[in-house]
Amino acid sequence: MGYPVDCTHCAPTFIENMYEYILENGGDFTPLTSLKVLQPGGAALSDSTVKSLEAKGVNMKTTYGSTEMGPVARSLPQRNKLGCYSFRNLYPDNPFLKFAKIGENSYECIVYKGFELAAELWDGKPDNEPYRSNDLFIEEPQGSGFFVLHGRMDDILVHSNGEKTKAGPLQLDIQTAGKAINTVVALGNSKPCVSLLVELRQGYDTTSQSVRDLVWNTVREVNSQYPKHSQVMQSMIYILPKGASLPVTPKGNVKRKEAESLYAKEIERLYSQDYAPSNFTHEQSLPEFLRNSLSSLSNIPPSTIQDWTTFSDLGIDSRLAVALRSSLSTYLNRSISLSTIFENPSISKLVKYFSRKLIQESSNGPETSSLEIINRIISRFESEFKSWPPRSSHVYPSATKQTILLTGASGSLGAALLESLTASADVERIYAMVRGPNQVQKLRNSFINRGLNPEILNKGGKIEVLNFSMKDPLLGLDIETYHELATSVTIVIQNAWKMDLNLGVEEFVDDCIKSGFPFQTR
Repeated sequence: MGYPVDCTHCAPTFIENMYEYILENGGDFTPLTSLKVLQPGGAALSDSTVKSLEAKGVNMKTTYGSTEMGPVARSLPQRNKLGCYSFRNLYPDNPFLKFAKIGENSYECIVYKGFELAAELWDGKPDNEPYRSNDLFIEEPQGSGFFVLHGRMDDILVHSNGEKTKAGPLQLDIQTAGKAINTVVALGNSKPCVSLLVELRQGYDTTSQSVRDLVWNTVREVNSQYPKHSQVMQSMIYILPKGASLPVTPKGNVKRKEAESLYAKEIERLYSQDYAPSNFTHEQSLPEFLRNSLSSLSNIPPSTIQDWTTFSDLGIDSRLAVALRSSLSTYLNRSISLSTIFENPSISKLVKYFSRKLIQESSNGPETSSLEIINRIISRFESEFKSWPPRSSHVYPSATKQTILLTGASGSLGAALLESLTASADVERIYAMVRGPNQVQKLRNSFINRGLNPEILNKGGKIEVLNFSMKDPLLGLDIETYHELATSVTIVIQNAWKMDLNLGVEEFVDDCIKSGFPFQTR
């Protein structure tokens, strides 16, 4: 008709096809950068594609809504920040439309009867019952009124260790990053790690090792963009055979529950399959085998892994423990549970456990119960308490100002406590104990991420941030600093605790339960 195109509104798949076509034909993105706006709609465009196009200068905006609710939010520019999927409520004063809080900084868009754009949604339902979109949003930054779409609420995988994976973005990134992949679904609800079902595009041989390597390289590349608990191991990928497919909606989204039901046996095999490291041989002793397995999983040289090194120190989380369990099952030719790994988290403890197990099996003797282990710990503590010298009759004078030692200062509760204590006129000084290097920056980042003012840390020198270790009788401090704390601290707030529900009680003894012992004389 002779008119230039200045606005394009289309499905994400067309944008992805245009993106790939331009890359393959010289990389000139002028047709897209010259648009006033490029608007994906109908489904979510992958995060990696959005970031790449925005970096090239493409103005990307879109509208959030649905057939049931109508268009209710629009992505609007923020100062010095792009964001195709950062939405602003178009009806902030409308009482029938809300971004309702459902968790810590997480929201769901809901509408009530009376919202003029909503369809007839309340037939047979109470008038005060909201229609829920089931879409998950995060407010970024907090308090800004900008809500970033993070996928469907049923796309959130809650793993058996409590960690969460955003399956929707992960699937999109994997699906758009590799030419061989047609459709993919991420699974792992109530499982220790993420698994993938992959449907290949036509023309790719599902039995070819080179194709499988291509899929793995794609997944490995995407893994680097996600936290460890959401990364996919090579052994947790199932490529559908030729002729098989994943069930999808008309918009191309995988029907998760149908896929789980259709491929239930294959999924179960993924979580129970055998795994062996590349340097696996049956001629190795058990300690040597474990050392090599741990080295393969943690990328740490085997020579630096001691018999007493804990798995948590090596970064062996629930996800990697699945692989360790499988390799150990192969080596011992017997089924090993994940709880066995978590309850014996070092080479020496596993070797001791299996040696004792073999003796018990040969003599039909009973295993040590969890209750017996707890009673042993209590008895040990009781003996230690009785060995302490009697408390001095000297009464410490009541302090007019408090000096507080706070452990776990960089966590959610710790940061909130630190903010409240700093504001108190009764508190003269606070020792904020933070484990690991760069403790000051770690604490500052914790404040920023939780929407707290990091300038509190500079408030009149009231807070001193110290690196510490609860395993050390002197808290990992030099003798002068420890003496200063021991003679000046009036209140100890023990707020640090291992956030790993997979560990047995014995693993909490030295650096959690006993952490108050150095202060018992105060």
